[in-house]
Amino acid sequence: MLITRGGNGHSDYYHGSRTGMYLLETMRYLLLTRPLEEFRHESDKVPAYQLPFMQRFFWVIYISPRGFGWSFKDDRPIPVRHRTRVAFIVSRLRMALAWYLLFDVTRLYTRANPVFSTGASVASQGYVLRCLNIIAWWIQVCGPLQFGHSLIAAFAVATNLSEPSTWPPLFGYWKDAYTIRRFWARTWHQILRYLLTIFGPHRYNCRPWDDTPTTRKPKDPWARSYLRLCMAFVLSALLHAVADLAIQFRIWEQPLPAGTLSPDKVHHPFVIGVSSTVFLFQPLGVLVEGAVIEMGKYLGVKTGTGTKIIGYAWVWAWMSFTAVSSLDGLKNAMQIAYSTAQWGGGPTVVERVAGKVFGVDLPSVLSMWFASV
Repeated sequence: MLITRGGNGHSDYYHGSRTGMYLLETMRYLLLTRPLEEFRHESDKVPAYQLPFMQRFFWVIYISPRGFGWSFKDDRPIPVRHRTRVAFIVSRLRMALAWYLLFDVTRLYTRANPVFSTGASVASQGYVLRCLNIIAWWIQVCGPLQFGHSLIAAFAVATNLSEPSTWPPLFGYWKDAYTIRRFWARTWHQILRYLLTIFGPHRYNCRPWDDTPTTRKPKDPWARSYLRLCMAFVLSALLHAVADLAIQFRIWEQPLPAGTLSPDKVHHPFVIGVSSTVFLFQPLGVLVEGAVIEMGKYLGVKTGTGTKIIGYAWVWAWMSFTAVSSLDGLKNAMQIAYSTAQWGGGPTVVERVAGKVFGVDLPSVLSMWFASV
């Protein structure tokens, strides 16, 4: 999949990310777990190792990355707010439309903003535009995933292939992200949580077919919990380094400059790892906020609306600074690897509507505004 071409940087980066996930999944199934013995679906009548080969094959393919309906599901599952099928389908179709429009708007924004077509840093336009630049890039990355997930969920529930409870939000709920740890564990890394934490120490081995009653997973000591968290971020950094490799392949395939006789004399920028630095910063932030939270508990501070508001501001301030280096590196790598047409894409729906209905040339207006900033 690393050499699969999607036509633009975001698509190729996604294929690279999927390759990294497949590598981790391979190690998970072959080295760290015995899924036929340790995993059990809620509809299983007998252990999977007693099934015929073809049934075992499809049983493994059906395993959910987040464990919904399986014995290894999270102790704190994400609730699905819409219980009826009709309400769920309507909400997912509405969500798909919203994410499509958001993606369309941010695509126009990144095409008009010179930061995304030059080597300038996303932080070079002041703090407010720094935040807008990070949000725009984030929507460009996760928007297509949210759009596709919403449509597939609506289709699966509408055709009775699955229940609404098996389709929680792809990235969790943002209201839970009032600490850095919760932002990653319950929101952004929700889909990868089990995959990343299983590589850490003190892995809990579940035996779902034992006759003895199951007990709740014991709470780890702080040192082990923090070590597992650090390992999860290192693995996430490696996963995204594999995604960078997909961009690196595209750079290596660039045609030779005019007048160059030997490819050995051409210097290709090395971009593997440019998007990984943000993940390596996160354990430090978790450590700092953990110390502050423990101090607050010692002083008798209770969790409430006020502390959550402070938490949201802290998470946003931390991410707005730690994400810049990774975003700049990945942005610049894509500028080298792809042409302007592949990078920016064609006209958006928003600018077409604005041009035909209101006679406004949105790209020109936005470009003039950015030039005056």
